[in-house]
Amino acid sequence: MATSKTRTTAAVPSSPTEIAETEANVRTRQLYLTLAILLAAVWVAWEFLVPIAWAAVLGMAEWPLYERALKRFPNHPGWLALGFTAATALFVLGPLSFAAVTLAQESQAAIAWVQHVQQTGLPAPSWLPGIPLAGDRVAAWWQQHLSNPRGAGALLGSISGASVLGWMRSIGGEIARDTSLFAITLVIMATMLARGRHVNDRARIISRRMFGQFGEDFLERMISAVRGTVNGTIGVSVLEGTIIGIGYWIAGVPQPLLFATFTIVFALIPFGAWAAFGLATLVLLAQGHIVAAVALFAFSTVIMAVGDNFVQPAVIGNAVELPFLFAMIGALGGLAEFGLVGLFIGPVIMAALLIVSNEWIGLETAPSPPKGRRRGPIVMKRHV
Repeated sequence: MATSKTRTTAAVPSSPTEIAETEANVRTRQLYLTLAILLAAVWVAWEFLVPIAWAAVLGMAEWPLYERALKRFPNHPGWLALGFTAATALFVLGPLSFAAVTLAQESQAAIAWVQHVQQTGLPAPSWLPGIPLAGDRVAAWWQQHLSNPRGAGALLGSISGASVLGWMRSIGGEIARDTSLFAITLVIMATMLARGRHVNDRARIISRRMFGQFGEDFLERMISAVRGTVNGTIGVSVLEGTIIGIGYWIAGVPQPLLFATFTIVFALIPFGAWAAFGLATLVLLAQGHIVAAVALFAFSTVIMAVGDNFVQPAVIGNAVELPFLFAMIGALGGLAEFGLVGLFIGPVIMAALLIVSNEWIGLETAPSPPKGRRRGPIVMKRHV
């Protein structure tokens, strides 16, 4: 019995060093367990990571407005969350539904026009030979492949009612799948808004415990970066698309509201709006409205230049100040890897890279702060 008692007493750490080592080992095992559980959770929720990312992005973007409403109606957080979620659904689904209905209505007219061109050909515009340098070659190609019914039939022969119907069915399947994911996004977003303060407090505590004061500052900057990126990108896209849409109406572009909707959507993508109003310009050129086409292209170019270089940086402010190359790589890379939500996540990741790199550079170059005082908040400066 004495030997057993001696062994039991010896197994208990007695010195401060042994106690610290035991606590460190326990903390290490806890960290491994947490990491394993986190990986298992990601594996289980893998198919829903994109809706979760969308819900987080939209929730952080709308949180200031939601918090203002919550101050006026503090006893109804759930109803307010449902109201904001419903408004988000209308904002997203409204333009998409309009575009889908309009395209469905115009598809029959487009098929009939293609069939007419296949049978009779499409006469070349009178201004086509006057294009500098390449006018004669373009006119000759048009005469061979479009003005001639046989050439037009060979060029457009693959387009038929059956092929268009099959294409629309495939698009319809993708829309149905994306709609179900969007419904999940709305449910997650409503939950995040209703419990936003709790989630924010827990995230701050975890960040502070894991990374110290830098973790809390970093979390605050990331939230500001997401909010600034979303509000700036969407707001400027809507503004640019609306103004250019007015230009469509004045210039006489067919279906100006539809073109304006596509311009707003494509403006979310870098250089996407240029494709939208470029197509509208080509439509006007095909109709022979040369002056209107040139004026529309020049007007749209000015709007895009002002919006992207002056309005958007002013709206985003100091939340995300990325060099152009970083912003472009973040947006295009995020779009390729994560889909549309990557347009917002990608630049934020690049901003996180700059924040962390600036912090490491600051640790090496900046003098140590006096005891009792912490380093100030991280501020990113614009790189020219």
